[in-house]
Amino acid sequence: MSKPLKPSTHLPRETWWHEFKDAFHELCSDEVDEHWLNGLTATLHPFHVDRDPREAAAVAFATLNYEVPGYKLDEPFEPPPPRRRPGLH
Repeated sequence: MSKPLKPSTHLPRETWWHEFKDAFHELCSDEVDEHWLNGLTATLHPFHVDRDPREAAAVAFATLNYEVPGYKLDEPFEPPPPRRRPGLH
């Protein structure tokens, strides 16, 4: 496992992307849909660009595993595809 980054360290986008996905795969024991994980990564990157990607993956994993008591979806939720954002090509 890699060492945590210093708080204001900015990794190149591609490096952050791979580190985040590798960490999320480890947390899920590699049982995660790749298309869904790409969407999650694209969504979270702008908000966590200055955070260690492994720490961001741990927060995302913990959040996604939290259940709100008494709340049930009427039907399964299909996450939307990643949005294209200007300047992030």
